[in-house]
Amino acid sequence: MLRKDRKECLKKVQGNKPFATGYQLLYRGRLQPFDVWEIPMEALIYNQYNGRIGSIVKSFERQSHPLNPEDPNDAMIIEEFLWDSKRDANKNTLLSLRRTGQIKFGIVTADGVIIDGNRRASLMANIIRDPKSSQEEKDRCKYFKAVILPEDASKKDILQLETSFQMGEDEKVDYNPIEKYLKSRDLEDSGFTRDEIASFMGIKKSDVDLNLEILKLIDEYLAYYEYDGIYTMAEGHEDSFQKLNAALKAYRAGVANMWDYSDVDINDMLGVAFDYIRLNLPQKDIRDIFRKPSNSGSSIFGSKERWERFLSQHIALVGEFDEKPVRDYIKDAVGTDITQCLQARDAEWRKRMERPLTDLFQEAQDEIASQSKANAPILLINKAQGALNSIDCDSDGFAGNAVQIRKGLEDLIRKAEELKDKLNG
Repeated sequence: MLRKDRKECLKKVQGNKPFATGYQLLYRGRLQPFDVWEIPMEALIYNQYNGRIGSIVKSFERQSHPLNPEDPNDAMIIEEFLWDSKRDANKNTLLSLRRTGQIKFGIVTADGVIIDGNRRASLMANIIRDPKSSQEEKDRCKYFKAVILPEDASKKDILQLETSFQMGEDEKVDYNPIEKYLKSRDLEDSGFTRDEIASFMGIKKSDVDLNLEILKLIDEYLAYYEYDGIYTMAEGHEDSFQKLNAALKAYRAGVANMWDYSDVDINDMLGVAFDYIRLNLPQKDIRDIFRKPSNSGSSIFGSKERWERFLSQHIALVGEFDEKPVRDYIKDAVGTDITQCLQARDAEWRKRMERPLTDLFQEAQDEIASQSKANAPILLINKAQGALNSIDCDSDGFAGNAVQIRKGLEDLIRKAEELKDKLNG
């Protein structure tokens, strides 16, 4: 159905007796009771920007074309994305729908766009089309039970309701981190404050700030490899992006007395980190490239000499592989095959670069380990001095334990003399 036909159908539905009454929703800042209606499935269309599949849809549209849920072909693509988003949960829900029909109510706009319940509606549509479904199963799925929002519901009203209802309450099917990052930006772009976004999503404002920071870093990563807007190419690396973001903030704030690095050095480190993220180096190892600043120099970037030597070798190794441009990989691809083509590009790069880059990384780690062992005596002595300096001689514990403290100090002096003798040969 077209929009005007859907609106007319939903108006007729509201002329019937509601399926249920008094269903509470947080709408325009307060809990309000709504009626629940039985809506013919053909009078509904999917919300292609549903939070659960936001990254996949944005990636697809960047690669192919904007999805129109009124187009049956595009509707099938949206259904495929919804199915793939949580296969195991969908299988369970599908069985439940076949046995008992829809239990949890949805939410739709006055013109039939599904705000909450896209996943359930797609499974109901699947049951209706499936030739193996019994007539009883199909009958259970003919009508979608949902609240119909008022006609004057604004885009902001709908976004607020969708976010608070799904991301704030939906515990059965979790959203992946990138969906949450994208939702944070979509809401901010729609004019909501970060405090409001935090309230809708059921998180703290600092979490919203972090979501937007990490999404900005992900955008930089994708642009670095010509994957702009294709968020599926960043999935699986969220932990590394979080650790990298924390380190970058500290470096840019200049919170440690390390070597005199510049913004150019930080950008070079960022590019190297991106390469190792693309290489699929374990997140615990990637941190050894850019570990948050400290005076111990316990990362590859922590020492000027080590970093400059490492960067020079890294650039030389990566430069030896003349990687083909993105267009060569996607020129023959259609529809949803494009992401697979880009994954093939990454796989080819990894096949060529895995051994040399891993070897270079291991050499740098070995150097850090050797340096740590060499510095261990100094670090332990500094630690012992710090402990002695922190003793409060005026405390009751000092005067009251004179015998034990005197013996401990004599043992320390004797050990210190032994170490001095060894240094003096």
